Amino acid sequence: MTNLNRVSLVKCTNYSKEDVRNAINKTFSYFGGIENIIKKGSKVLLKPNFLRESSPRKCIITHPVVIETVAEAVLEAGATPIIGDSPAFGSVRKVARRVGLDKVAEKLGIDIIELDKPRKVSINCGGKDFSLTVSGKALDVDAIINLPKLKAHVQVLFTAGVKNLYGCVSGKHKAWRHFQAKNDLEWYTDMLIANYQLVTPVFTIVDSVMAMEKTGPTGGLPKNVSVLVGGIDVIAVDRVVTELLSVRPEDVPILRAAKRLGVGEQDLSKIEVAGEEMSSVRVHDFIFPELSPIGFDFIRVIKSLIRHLWFKTVGKAEPQT
Repeated sequence: MTNLNRVSLVKCTNYSKEDVRNAINKTFSYFGGIENIIKKGSKVLLKPNFLRESSPRKCIITHPVVIETVAEAVLEAGATPIIGDSPAFGSVRKVARRVGLDKVAEKLGIDIIELDKPRKVSINCGGKDFSLTVSGKALDVDAIINLPKLKAHVQVLFTAGVKNLYGCVSGKHKAWRHFQAKNDLEWYTDMLIANYQLVTPVFTIVDSVMAMEKTGPTGGLPKNVSVLVGGIDVIAVDRVVTELLSVRPEDVPILRAAKRLGVGEQDLSKIEVAGEEMSSVRVHDFIFPELSPIGFDFIRVIKSLIRHLWFKTVGKAEPQT
């Protein structure tokens, strides 16, 4: 099997710098090292989940130690990492400052950017035409390393590789797509797959050392999963996550869409799982949410935009815990 069809499972029980560095290095080693993934001299966007300002203990955002460690690996490979996202609420700089990544970026000499400058792009995905608006900054880098946080999600069951790339949609355009969906989950998840095709990462590492269960993408409970999931094909990564969480792929709306559109690999007989044996890391008691309607009515769109602007300008962060 090729690296494209390989997904790694690497044990990592905590967020100590040493343990995370060892786990990240081991993850890349299953794919020939990071030098086999990114080119020397390239600009590499590190796309974490920066949903909103939050303590890492809440498991709402990708843990800063994971982001810092990948940034260091990119620098060591002779490339330039850039940390970027378009938070649903607030600004990327506020999120980064809350968890100390602003100081990390200053120390490493790298930039933290807002994924703004929206650009309209047309794409045909699985025979369906989409006109989507994504950040021009995400489109203009040489490569993307996708760094999602594993969380339950009340609209798509869980968020991992594919859903995290929705953060490449600038600001208010996210809420607008929910309005366009009109509770059509098939349209919405097809759009997520098309969006993934526009901003396809060269690599994905799912931060599931500590995940979120019961509800999400906010307000859920921390869940110790103690593993990093890595791979090139995001669909294969998300498929392996379903095995990790003991859920059927046909129950996952995003994977149903990928199969419908013929994108990515989901056949486990064609996916090589490297690293830990699945039986040693599988979670049998992960609590999933009841799914809620995907669509936003006009009032909810307006409220979402107001909340976004509030957090971005004058909003007060939650208490430190």
